[in-house]
Amino acid sequence: MRKLLLATLLVGSFGSAMADPKGVVMDFGALDTIEALGGSASVSALPKEFAPEYLEKYKTADYKLSGDMFKLDMDLIRQENPDFIIISGRQGRSAAELQSIAPVINFSAGNDNYMESVQYNILAVGKAIGKEAEAKAALEKLDAKIKSAQEKSAASKQKAIVVMHNDGNVGLINHSGYATLVHDVAGVKRADEKKHEGRVAADAKYLTEVNPDIIYVVDRSAAIGAKPLDENYFKAKELAEVKAVKDVNVIYLTPKLWYLSGKGLQSIDLQVEEVMTPIK
Repeated sequence: MRKLLLATLLVGSFGSAMADPKGVVMDFGALDTIEALGGSASVSALPKEFAPEYLEKYKTADYKLSGDMFKLDMDLIRQENPDFIIISGRQGRSAAELQSIAPVINFSAGNDNYMESVQYNILAVGKAIGKEAEAKAALEKLDAKIKSAQEKSAASKQKAIVVMHNDGNVGLINHSGYATLVHDVAGVKRADEKKHEGRVAADAKYLTEVNPDIIYVVDRSAAIGAKPLDENYFKAKELAEVKAVKDVNVIYLTPKLWYLSGKGLQSIDLQVEEVMTPIK
C-alpha cells in the first residue's frame, strides 16, 4: 500500500510544535536527518543493529531496539508511547498497526519525483522534532551542493552505469532509486539509456558493448553482512579493455549507506560526494 500514511497526518496531528517529542525511527535516512538537525534526543528506539557506520552512535544502550528492518517489536514500540513513528518501505506492511500507536511518516521516495519526495519528508521530520526552520535551511544548503554537482556532471563527457552485487551475481540497476541518485540527482550521464525488460547481467558481453567510463557498484550482500563482491570480479582479463576498468573508475559505493540508508540530509550529502569522486 503506497499511501501508508503520510506526513500530512503527522503535520495535522501535531498542529504546533510539541515539547520534547520522542519517536521510533526505522528509516536510517530519517535518522541521519534528525541527527543533522540536532534532534538526536528525539529518538527513543530504532533497528540499531543494522545502523550504517556513519550512525554508529545510535548502536549504544542509550537507544532501544525496535526490532529488525522487517520484523518489528510491536510490544516495545507501544511501551515507548511515541509521539511519532518513522518508517521506510521495508516496514510498509506494518503501517496500519503502527498508525494505531502514533502518527506515522513514511520516509520513502519515488523515483519519478525523488527530490520532491525527499524535501517533503525532511520538512515533515523537521516539524515532528520541532526543527522545521533548521530543516528548511539544511535543504537549501543541500540543494546548492546538488546544483554544483549537476554543473560539474553536465560539463563532463563521462558516462556511467550502476550495478548491484547480490550473492555472487552482478546486475544492472540503471533505473532504480540508486541510479536516480547518480543520474538524476547528481546529474551523471547514462552510458545505457535503455529500459531493459528483466534482469541484465553486468557480464563481459554487456560491459564490453556498453563500455562505460564509470561503473558504480552497490553491494547488497556486503550491506547485510553476507559475502561481499569478489575483489577480482572487475580484474578479469575479458574486462581489461572496458573504459571504467582500464581507467580504474569502478567505484565501490559504501554498502550500508547506499543499501540501508539514503534520502536523508546526511546520506544524500555523502552519496553525492561518492558519486562525484571520479567525475572530471
